[in-house]
Amino acid sequence: MSYSKFPSTKKSLRVAVEFIGGPVPDVWADLTVDRDGGGPLDLSAAPRTVVRVRAADLREARKIRDRVRAEAAAEGRDPDSLTVLVDLEVIVDVEARAARRRAQEAWRRNGGGATGLSYVGTARGLAGLIADIHAVKVADGVTLIPVAGRVTVDNIIDGTLPWLRTLGLVEISPWAAEIGRRYVDGRGAALAS
Repeated sequence: MSYSKFPSTKKSLRVAVEFIGGPVPDVWADLTVDRDGGGPLDLSAAPRTVVRVRAADLREARKIRDRVRAEAAAEGRDPDSLTVLVDLEVIVDVEARAARRRAQEAWRRNGGGATGLSYVGTARGLAGLIADIHAVKVADGVTLIPVAGRVTVDNIIDGTLPWLRTLGLVEISPWAAEIGRRYVDGRGAALAS
């Protein structure tokens, strides 16, 4: 799709996290900031600037992103003013084998597997998937939904995000580590398990 009416800009890759299933309301937070100095994304902005997508596969996610951008252009809005994030359930560990074991345990406890797009593996593998999602314009970023507790969150914060930063793809929010560890340590929402 072409949106020639609006100048083309290279959007910053965005990575957010959502902690779900705890005793308090679900928590969504942007772990990145815009490379041009903008702050974290705001889900409550009006007009809407962030669109979350839940899809069965990457092809469906890309179709939804294209449709959302086309609708914005038809309304006279710059499609680049929108950030489309695809939801991705994740289980990340130091070794892929350990992540697969955690996935089997988590999904057995929950009575089934992932409900949409998912990734089970290492921090670096997750970084590669996120980079690919952005590079081929499936989405402008991801909302990671940690499924298997603290190990997953620690690997995202200490592995995935720094690896994306070394590739020049993200600027990590100064609050990312605090956000992640705060909710895993039980001072906020519990992680889905």
